Amino acid sequence: MAKKAKAREVRCYHCGKAFEIAAKAMTVSCPGCFKPVLVEDIVVRNAQGNTTLQTCGRLVVQRRGRVVAKKICASEGVEMLGILEANVQSEGAVRIGATGRWSGNCRAPALKVDAGANIMGGFFEIGPGMGNGTS
Repeated sequence: MAKKAKAREVRCYHCGKAFEIAAKAMTVSCPGCFKPVLVEDIVVRNAQGNTTLQTCGRLVVQRRGRVVAKKICASEGVEMLGILEANVQSEGAVRIGATGRWSGNCRAPALKVDAGANIMGGFFEIGPGMGNGTS
């Protein structure tokens, strides 16, 4: 008897529709707006400049990583150990590590700032329901 692949629920960062996907899926099309949706984690190891970064997974900025973007949407959370200059919206917790340097706004349900982290500026909206919504 073949095992059925586990599914997980994601929310489209374009229209906000929640839907289920296969556990190993990396990209899908939203059944609500039909736009492509990235569902895998984004790991930044070096400098990266984008106008937007969007995923239904997590964004991890490693120690030597640097992200400069107008907007970031990472549904499952953000772990920032490098440099980030962006406005972030997440339905998951945001963590700014001890080696992290943050500049920009943040909207998320939870925030953890490790000792030694640098927050250069930005407006933070933290609390239940803060990361919900479309971008």
